[in-house]
Amino acid sequence: MRFIRSIERIEPEKPNGATILYMMGYGGRIWHSRRQLRILQREGYRLVVLDFVLVFQRHNPQDLVDLMDEVDTLVEKEGLLHEDLLIVGVSLGGLVGYNLLRRHAELKKLLVITGGDISHVPIQMLLKKKWGLTREELAQKWKGVNMYAPPGTLKDKHVVMLLPKRDRVIDPNEVAGEIALQQQYNDITLVHTNGGHWRTIITHTIIAPRRPLRHIQRLRKL
Repeated sequence: MRFIRSIERIEPEKPNGATILYMMGYGGRIWHSRRQLRILQREGYRLVVLDFVLVFQRHNPQDLVDLMDEVDTLVEKEGLLHEDLLIVGVSLGGLVGYNLLRRHAELKKLLVITGGDISHVPIQMLLKKKWGLTREELAQKWKGVNMYAPPGTLKDKHVVMLLPKRDRVIDPNEVAGEIALQQQYNDITLVHTNGGHWRTIITHTIIAPRRPLRHIQRLRKL
């Protein structure tokens, strides 16, 4: 595998019958979320956990597209294409989750721990120097995998997104506007968090790892 760095399969002691596909964010390692994974294991969830290589390191837009395809292939091989699967994605992992929901009618439930327009991630000063592209050109190349999509593409899906009220990495107002557009057609719940992008990740996976559990439990019941 080129872009999936590692896979960990965690079995619960007392299974509740549900499986979670848990995907780390950019630069995140599985051990960063160890406390949260143990909580989910104790709650009875079977876990398939992924972390990724630094997919932007080569400054090749195609790498992000290929990452989506690689995870898609893995999900099929792991036998995870069923309606009871819960997907939990941290930042980049949330974007991968969005793409899985779009590609497979069977997958319906996603918790995103912060995210936004992926084309805004490379900083402006490196776009021309490293990527050889303008922001608009990069956005066009990632149009097919970005979280922004025509309304209705997530019809019959259930998404909860934790989004900071303010941030420098992403534009929360822009994301909230996109979610509002999607909410006209889809079941997407927006939950605002204090702090920015990185603080939201650290708080909801490391400092207070039980906090997202209520959202996971609600999605499971749908």
